[in-house]
Amino acid sequence: MLSIAIQAVKNTRLYSINAFDNIKKFKLKFDQSFVTHADLYIESCIKKFLSIKTPNVPILGEEFGSTINHEFHTGWIIDPIDGTKAFLYGVPLFSTLLAYIENHEPVIGVIYFPILNKIIYANQGYGCWMQSGNSPAIKIIFKTNDKKRLRSSVISISGIHSTTFNSREGKKAYKLFNLIDFARDIIFINDCYQHIMVSTGRIDAAIDTLMKAWDIAALLPCMKESGVIYSNLQGSCEKLLWGKSFVTAASQTLLEEIVNALN
Repeated sequence: MLSIAIQAVKNTRLYSINAFDNIKKFKLKFDQSFVTHADLYIESCIKKFLSIKTPNVPILGEEFGSTINHEFHTGWIIDPIDGTKAFLYGVPLFSTLLAYIENHEPVIGVIYFPILNKIIYANQGYGCWMQSGNSPAIKIIFKTNDKKRLRSSVISISGIHSTTFNSREGKKAYKLFNLIDFARDIIFINDCYQHIMVSTGRIDAAIDTLMKAWDIAALLPCMKESGVIYSNLQGSCEKLLWGKSFVTAASQTLLEEIVNALN
């Protein structure tokens, strides 16, 4: 299943590169998020490939919904462009996400950055791996830093949505100003790329205040297999696929400090 997932996302690379250079138009969905023709096309291509390689396996996509009418608990989850605003505005850190879940638990995750030609993938029990181009894959092994505290940490956040700076999205306005006041430094890195930077030790923590199943499904196996500390913004690790937010951190203490500050 992992090899199928990897091939499914890599199949869309040339189209993604061309679209990144040329697509300028977008539409607003009912939740006011952006959608482009590329989102629709990429999801359709992946869905078609998976339907051939794994027939009868349910598929849930951000743009076209589910192939089944009952509760979705097992199957593929697609986010064709994680970071549509970044894609549209010319920031090359958008990605294509694909996950396979069993009984609500993501067991395979693939994160593909087409412009960077970088892929991160994980299979439950087999570790998290990163490959750039045709170079050999490198296993990501995260080293927890138990001494890391908020005042000495570099924190990333994907945006100001669902915070006191912009409460129009989401049901809660997290107190981002608490982190700005107390963290060593704050940086804005869009979407899932920031969590990869935590797993590779480049920054100390990353925050997404608003997540849906397709945003987080591929991330969870990668973060778990690499050894990163994580939870939602209520500090819970239960049912994270539907947890609506996500934070990764260099230590449990730092994660708790972030959760407390934002709440």
